[in-house]
Amino acid sequence: AGPAPSLSAGGVVSAASFQPGIVPGSYVTIFGSNLSPVAFDSWDKTIVNGKLPTSLDGVSVNIGSKPAFVYRIFPTQIDVQAPDAGTGPVPVTVTTANGTSVAVTANVAAQSPAFFLWPGSQVVATRNADGSWAVKDGTFAGTTTVAAKPGDVLLLWGTGFGPTTPPVAAGVLVPGDQIYNASPVSIKIGTADVQPIYALLSPGYAGLYQ
Repeated sequence: AGPAPSLSAGGVVSAASFQPGIVPGSYVTIFGSNLSPVAFDSWDKTIVNGKLPTSLDGVSVNIGSKPAFVYRIFPTQIDVQAPDAGTGPVPVTVTTANGTSVAVTANVAAQSPAFFLWPGSQVVATRNADGSWAVKDGTFAGTTTVAAKPGDVLLLWGTGFGPTTPPVAAGVLVPGDQIYNASPVSIKIGTADVQPIYALLSPGYAGLYQ
């Protein structure tokens, strides 16, 4: 037996922006201590028929009254896909073999879009033509990369964009059978308005928008 898990005050945040708030189906990061009995594990080997696990190595998370889908675990951090937990303030707890944490309150919103970031607060972007990274050279040691330039068609990667048409329930990898469109979005690069070509859930992933 060891100490029970403990969540940090304000430690339930968007896994992309690290700002407070939860969106159903989005990626959420939880910070605290004694959160995992192992240094690291992920759901990669536990996905069965496209269904995501609600426990890894005995670690589970509840958001509201529903289990979250556990993506990665570390002793001080857990990443999950949020369940369909409605909206408004909800309790969040982590349970391990050593017990259940004291609940912290997080607010669930229908939408709270955020882009994932590379070092230097660069939005994660890839080129539509070849999938190459659109990121300043020197960002990653030993890897040559080319920054985005005017005229590039880019994929921007994020979470928290809300419901899609048709809907996809949390807890499953997005099927590749059809397009799951997000609500219309508007984007600015600097002060310039950009007309998105599309905004949709990325097939083969969970809660990841492109």
